[in-house]
Amino acid sequence: MLYPEITVEVGRVTFGEENRKRMTNSYLKRTENSRIIQATCALLNSGGGVIKAEIEDKTYSYRCHGLGHDLETSFQKLLPSGSQKYLDYVQQGHNLMIFVKSWCPDVFSLRICSLRSNLYQRAVTSTINLSAHSALELLLEKQSRTQRGRSKMQELHSQKALDRYMQEEEDMRMSASEFVKKDKLVYKEKLNFTESTHVEFKRFTTKKIIPRTKEMLPHYVSAFANTHGGYLIIGVDDKSKEVFGCQGEKVNPDLLKKEIENCIEKLPTFHFCCEKPKVNFTTKILNVYQKDVLYGHVCVVHVEPFCCVVFTEAPDSWIIRDNSVTRLSAEQWVTMMLDIQSGKADHSLHLISSASSPLRSLSYPIKVLEFKEALQQHLFPVTREKIQFKPESLCKKLFSDHKGLEELMKTQIDPCSQGFVIVSRSWASDVGLRKEQYVLCDALLIAVNSPLVLYTILMDPTWTGGLAYAQNTARQLKQKLGTVGGYTGKVCVIPKLVHLPSTQCKPREIALRYPQPYRLADEDEMEKLLQALIIVSLCSRSLLSDQVGCEFSNLLVVEQCELLSQSLQETRELFVHCFPGTRKTMLAIKIMEKIKDVFHCKPKEILYVCESDALKDFVTQQTTCRAVTRKTFMGGEFPKIKHIVMDETEHFCSKYGDWYMKAKSITHPKVRGAGSENPHHGILWLFLDPFQVHHGDGNGLPPPSAQFPRKTITSGIHCALEIAMLMKEEMKRIKENPHPSVSPDTLAAFREASYEEAMHAQALPGVCETETNLTTEEIARHVAERCHHLFQRGYLPRDIAILCRRAEDRGRYELTCGPTKVVFSQASGVLDGHIVLDSIQQFSGLERNIVFGLSPEYALSEEVHKLCFASKAIKHLYLLYEKRATF
Repeated sequence: MLYPEITVEVGRVTFGEENRKRMTNSYLKRTENSRIIQATCALLNSGGGVIKAEIEDKTYSYRCHGLGHDLETSFQKLLPSGSQKYLDYVQQGHNLMIFVKSWCPDVFSLRICSLRSNLYQRAVTSTINLSAHSALELLLEKQSRTQRGRSKMQELHSQKALDRYMQEEEDMRMSASEFVKKDKLVYKEKLNFTESTHVEFKRFTTKKIIPRTKEMLPHYVSAFANTHGGYLIIGVDDKSKEVFGCQGEKVNPDLLKKEIENCIEKLPTFHFCCEKPKVNFTTKILNVYQKDVLYGHVCVVHVEPFCCVVFTEAPDSWIIRDNSVTRLSAEQWVTMMLDIQSGKADHSLHLISSASSPLRSLSYPIKVLEFKEALQQHLFPVTREKIQFKPESLCKKLFSDHKGLEELMKTQIDPCSQGFVIVSRSWASDVGLRKEQYVLCDALLIAVNSPLVLYTILMDPTWTGGLAYAQNTARQLKQKLGTVGGYTGKVCVIPKLVHLPSTQCKPREIALRYPQPYRLADEDEMEKLLQALIIVSLCSRSLLSDQVGCEFSNLLVVEQCELLSQSLQETRELFVHCFPGTRKTMLAIKIMEKIKDVFHCKPKEILYVCESDALKDFVTQQTTCRAVTRKTFMGGEFPKIKHIVMDETEHFCSKYGDWYMKAKSITHPKVRGAGSENPHHGILWLFLDPFQVHHGDGNGLPPPSAQFPRKTITSGIHCALEIAMLMKEEMKRIKENPHPSVSPDTLAAFREASYEEAMHAQALPGVCETETNLTTEEIARHVAERCHHLFQRGYLPRDIAILCRRAEDRGRYELTCGPTKVVFSQASGVLDGHIVLDSIQQFSGLERNIVFGLSPEYALSEEVHKLCFASKAIKHLYLLYEKRATF
C-alpha cells in the first residue's frame, strides 16, 4: 500500500505495554524507541507523513495492547501539548502505521520540533539543557545584541553593572579568579568559596579521568560560554569544598590538557557576528602537595563569555532529506529556528525548508493573509447545496470538449454532497512539479466528511507513469497546504486515476486507509482548508490564481476607498492624484457609493463625468449614479446634482468650455445677497493620473501648483507584480528625463523605494512580456496563439483586450486577424463578453485581466505609451512591437 506521503520504515518493533516490559535487551528497547521518536521528529519538521513499523509480536492488537509506556512517555516529551494533536495510529495486518501531522506549535513560535536543543546554560549551580523555547529566547537575545552592535566588552560591562545586585555571585567569581593564580595547592585544604553560576567543582575517584572529563566537559563549556563565562575546577569535592586533586598515577596532566583543548575546539558554534571568533578558554594545571610531596593535580578550565552560542553537539532535531531521517547540524537548526533567509544555510537546507511547515514560503504579499477569509467567501462560499465545480469557465470548456466527462466526475464524487471540485489543467504544475502531456486535467475534491481526493484524468490508457504522477502531485499539494497555505489541521490528499470515457479503460483502484481525523469534519474545517488552498494557488500562474488575484485587487481597492473616504466630510473639493496601477476608475466608483452613504443623498444627485462614451457606459452599468461625458456635461444643465466625481481628467481638454469652473459652480455655488443662507457645498473630487496628463496647458485643469487640496495615492498597487515593475521603471525613466506634461510635484512624489515597498506588499505574481521587431502578420499570429492557449486554460474572451497605440491601426489588425473565429468588439462593447480590439484612447479608464498592447514601432518615446498599456492590465500584459520602418 503506497501512501502519497513521506513514508519512513523503522523495521521491526515490539509494541504493547506488557511486551515491552518483558524485553530483556535494554539496548534494543532504547534503539526501537529512538528510531520511532527520531522519525516522528523528522516528519513533524518535514510536512508530516507516515511511519511504518513491522509488528514483532504476531498476536499484537493495537486496540487491546496499546503502544507501551516508554514510547508514550517519549511522545509526550517530544509533544508536551499533547501527542494526539499530531499522531494517529492505524494497525494494518502486521504493520502499525503512525500518521504524523506537520509541526504547528500552539503557543510558542517554535518553527521546528526538537528532542533536545543541546544548548546549555547555568542556573546557579545547575547546568541546564535548554528547552526549545528557552533556546529560542537565547538565540533571539544573542541575535538582537549583535544587531545592536554591542561588543563583548560592552556586554561584560553591562553584566558587571547587573552583578552589583548579586554581590555574592561576583565575589565567588573573583575568588575563583584568585584561586587560579596560585602556584600550588595543599591536599584537603578547604576553599573559601563554593559552587555558583560561574563556578563548578568536580572530583573523580575513578581511574578513567580523561574519558569522564571528555564526557562531561562539553556541557559545562557550553553552559559557561552561554552564561557570561565561568570556571570548571576538576579535583575539588563539591560538598566539602576540599582540594583532593587527581592522583598523578591516574592522569597525565599534559595529556589531560591536550584532550580538553581538542574537545572544546570540536564543539559546534553558531555566529550572528561577522568576526566569528572561536571559544576563548584557558586551561591551567595546579599541583597538589601532601606534606610537601606531589600528590596530584587540579585542572582549572576557565571559559570566557561567548559572543554568540555554543552547543555540546548538534541539536537532537531531525528532518527528512533524500528520503531518509537526517540530523540537523547546529547551523541548520539555528537557521530554521530563526527563519534566517541568508547565505548561512547550505543548499540542502533550502531543499528542507520547502517541506517544513513552519518555514512558510512567502511568494505572496503578507496582505493576502489579512484577506484570505474574504477571498474564500467570495470565490468558494460554503453552502449546503450540491457539489460545485470550479472554476466554472474551465469546467465548462472541459465538459464541452469531452463528452461524458461531467457525468463521469459526478459518479466519482458520489456520495459527497457538500463541497467543491476544483479543476486545474495541471495541479502538478500549480504546486511546482512538471506538467504531463498525458494528463487532461486534475480535479481536487474538497467535501465535508471526506478526505481530500485528487482525481487525475488520463487521456492515454497506455501511459505507465500515471500512478507516480498522481502520488507525487498529491504529496506535494498536501505539503503546500501546510507549508505555504498555513493549514494546521490534519490533512491528506488521496490520488485517484480516472480515464476519459472514450478510452473505455478502468485504472486499478488505489485503496488507502487514513484515520478519521483526516476527513473534513464540518463546514468550518472546509473553510479553513479552502483559505489555505487560496494561498497555495497564488504561488502559481493559473486561471484560479488569476481569479484570486483579481478579487484580491478588488479588496485592495475597497480598502483604499475606505481610507480615502475619511476625507469626505472635511474636504469637499479634492484633487486625487493616482499613480499608474491604482485602478482609479474603480476607486472613483466606490467613492460615489460612499458619498451616497455619508451624505444620505439619492443616486441621481451624484454625477460622474469622464471623457469617453465607452467609460461612461461602463460606469453606468456599475453604479446607480448618473454618468455623462465631458462633452455632454458642458452642453447640459444639472439642477438636481449636488456632488460631482470627475475621472480620467488627465485626458480632458478645454474644448466646449471651462469644465472645471462649471463643475465648481454646481458643487460650490456663490452666495447671492447678504441675507442669503450658507450655500450648500457638495463634493467635487477630481481623479487623475499625473504621469499621463495630455493636452498640456489646454486640458482645463488648474496648474499643478493650484491643485489643492490634493491627495496623492502612490502606494496603491492593484495589478500584477511584473506589470507594476514595468510601470516603476517607466516612471523612473520619466523622472530622469522629465516629460513636459508631467509636473515637478509629481516627479518629486514618486519615490522608487516607497513604490517598491508597496509593490511587494500588495502585488501578486502575473505575466509581463515584450516582443519587438515583429511583422503585422507575426503580431496577429502571436496574439491568436496566445489567446488559443488562454482559452484552453479556461480564460474567456471577456478577460482579454487587444489595444492599439493608434486608432487607425485597429482596422489593420482586425483584417489580419480576420480568418479566426473570434468575435471582436470595440471599447464601447466592453460589457458584451467579447475580446475588445480598440485604441488606447477609446479604452481609457477601462481595464481587463489580460491586455495585448500593439504598437507600430519601438521608440525611445515609448514611456508614456507603456504606462498607458500597463495601466489597463490587471494580471497579464503582452507588449508587441512592429519592425521599425526603413526609408
